[in-house]
Amino acid sequence: MIELQTDFNRYFRQQFDTTTEFIIPFIERKFQIKKGMRFLEVGSGYGGICKAFSDKGCQVTGIELWDYASNIAKGFLKEEIASGQIEIINRNVYDINPEKDLTEKYDIILLKDTIEHIHDQEKFVKHIIHFLKEDGVIFFAFPPWLMPFGGHQQSLDSKFLHFLPWFHIFPVPVYRGILKLFGESEGRIRDILEVKETQISINRFERITRKAGFGILEREFYLINPSYKYKFGAKPRKQLGLLSAIPWLRDWFTTTCYYTLKKA
Repeated sequence: MIELQTDFNRYFRQQFDTTTEFIIPFIERKFQIKKGMRFLEVGSGYGGICKAFSDKGCQVTGIELWDYASNIAKGFLKEEIASGQIEIINRNVYDINPEKDLTEKYDIILLKDTIEHIHDQEKFVKHIIHFLKEDGVIFFAFPPWLMPFGGHQQSLDSKFLHFLPWFHIFPVPVYRGILKLFGESEGRIRDILEVKETQISINRFERITRKAGFGILEREFYLINPSYKYKFGAKPRKQLGLLSAIPWLRDWFTTTCYYTLKKA
């Protein structure tokens, strides 16, 4: 088992606290979460979100592609896994046929800061809708590509680049050159460039989810991401109503979007 280092503990706790204080109340504006409901997180990482929904009484499944993250989550969640409350699956979601492989579909599906990493997002959204019960809901949170840190600069090792806004919109050769100049590893550069390749906007997200058969139950745009409360000590702030209503322009100043969707 991978040793649970301090940074992993901190990130696990940030996931848990953000979910408990902000995500669950947001979902429950329109959809009551009841004990025994089936919950699925795609891209479950270190398991903090899974833990929060387990504490709400849900039967939890986390799907995580990367071995190292799955193993860390299994360390944090060993008691819940042993009791059967949580299952962590190290698998590609495309390898799961919901019609054949699932004994029962899910009441709640969640993707937080995940869809911006997925290639062919339209294909993915059309696939994931088949995991959802007819009366279930799916929650998405993601940073619009054009927002100040939409390139996931905050995952970089360089403290200067960590806080440098909007440089991710430069052409790839310039962007790569800056990353190399400040000493980022090839692996980190590859990960960062993936987000540039898969960039997603608010309009594009709404268009592809509508095309896949989803309708918007609730949405919220944030000027200051709720996660920043636990990462940086910043007070979360919702986006100004007028700016939220202006397509394209809002992408530049919205640090995260929250959506609850249902089948249309």
